[in-house]
This record gives sequence, C-alpha cells and structure tokens, in this order.
Amino acid sequence: MITIKTILGHGGVCPFQLDALTDDNRRIYGRYRHGYLRVYIGKDGDLSEDGAVDGDLLFRKDMGKPFDGCMSLEEFKDETKSEIDWSEAVDEYGPSREAFIIKLKAQ
Repeated sequence: MITIKTILGHGGVCPFQLDALTDDNRRIYGRYRHGYLRVYIGKDGDLSEDGAVDGDLLFRKDMGKPFDGCMSLEEFKDETKSEIDWSEAVDEYGPSREAFIIKLKAQ
C-alpha cells in the first residue's frame, strides 16, 4: 500500500485533480473526469511537476456518469483507500506549496 505524507494541491471541477507526495518522496497525480478516477505514481526520485502525470497507473475506477468530474478531497480519499493510506497525510495546499517543493528538493 502507498502512504501519502503530503497533499500539495487538490480541487477543481471536471476534472477534480490531486497532487501529493508519498512517504518515500514519489509524486502522485490523481484525476477524476468523465466518470473515470485515475491515480498515477511517479518514478523514484522524480519530483518534477509532470513526474506523476507521466508515471505508472496506480489505481483506476470507472464510476459515475459520462460527464461526472466533481469530487471532494474526502470522497477521493474514500474511493482510493483500498490502495492508498491517507492516515499520515498533511494538507500543505495553499500559498506555501511552491516553497514546500523547493525545500523538499533541497534536502
């Protein structure tokens, strides 16, 4: 099971999107659009913005109607809990997001 330690960003409508980091510093990209929920994971050590977008498919669920794309963070967590552990996740979303990524890359 993948453990999320930091949520870097989330929100939007059609699609709902999520950007996060795992406990082993891999990027996660989640997207819910057109009734399809997908979660991708980036390669080890790739913290670039597109690292997870171009990564491996971690989770997939076809749900909702063809034009569905609205989801809250809590709904996203609930739908992915079979593959993703959210218990340690800290939501860093907001103005400090870029500063947090810069700090992480400097480590």
